[in-house]
Amino acid sequence: MTKVSVIATNLNGKKFLPKLIETLHRQNGVETEIIIVDRESTDGSLEYLAGIPEATVFSEPARTGLAAGYALGLQHASHDLLFFCNEDMWFDSDCLQRLAAHIDLKRRVGSADPWQWTYDGDRLVHAGVRLERRWWYPNSSYPFRGFNFTVDLKEGDLIPFPCGGAFLIHRAVYEEIGGWDTSFFLESEDVDLFVRAWQRGWKCVTVPNAKVYHAVGAATAQKNPSGRPNSELRYSSGRSNLAAIAIKYFSVFPMLLGAGAAVFAPLAIHFFEGKWHYCKLDWAAIEETRRRLAALLKFRRDNRDLRRAKPGEQFFLDPEMQL
Repeated sequence: MTKVSVIATNLNGKKFLPKLIETLHRQNGVETEIIIVDRESTDGSLEYLAGIPEATVFSEPARTGLAAGYALGLQHASHDLLFFCNEDMWFDSDCLQRLAAHIDLKRRVGSADPWQWTYDGDRLVHAGVRLERRWWYPNSSYPFRGFNFTVDLKEGDLIPFPCGGAFLIHRAVYEEIGGWDTSFFLESEDVDLFVRAWQRGWKCVTVPNAKVYHAVGAATAQKNPSGRPNSELRYSSGRSNLAAIAIKYFSVFPMLLGAGAAVFAPLAIHFFEGKWHYCKLDWAAIEETRRRLAALLKFRRDNRDLRRAKPGEQFFLDPEMQL
């Protein structure tokens, strides 16, 4: 029987946990090891999980973010197939089995991405992923390519990266590419991970019949233990993460363009529009990038040979991934 270690993060998701665990426990043809990383929940989640013997629970500070929670859970995972997911999800009974069927290390297919619907199943929110030409796209490290997350692709078609909220990856691939960058709080941690996969020749495929149901936006609506809304932290961290990807992987001119577009261009635009609240968040993104800069430049130096062989901006221009 296929064995999968499921690593889920939880932040005040008690109302979602029963269905998450039930649908993971009832996966057809798959033995699941369920690991939940709780991020300082205050809604009774830990008390509920204490009564669930099939779930192993660990704790991680909420301020460290999604990737850090995933990375902690992985340290306790036993199986080679790793499924990362959020707490506000439930799964079709064949979801993991269908994802696992597409992992083929000999063909360099190391990960598989399910399709996501809203929690009630009424609307498709994440399907096949493609890059598309844009004259300017502020939510990409390479601002001339945007993301289309609802392309009607066929099962097994290649995609540039999966949704970080729910996907399957083989441990050998995860370890080869270096795992999650835990300096990413929220946003683009999946792109960062899969730029490295692409540089090493690993592929990800889309699996339409592997179905996930997601309460989109549930975590963002909450407040972080720091007192700031997660939406604000997500914005400033997300902009810094876009700059981080450019600094880590791009050749020189695209690096300067991508990092500038990520953190300086929004500040200039919001300043001229008089959107002072967003100016404050943009400045927070610049400060966060400054704090991370030494570590980002060290990564860049340590990986110069791979970057020169496959510069990261080419990830966004790969002809197989264009719409």
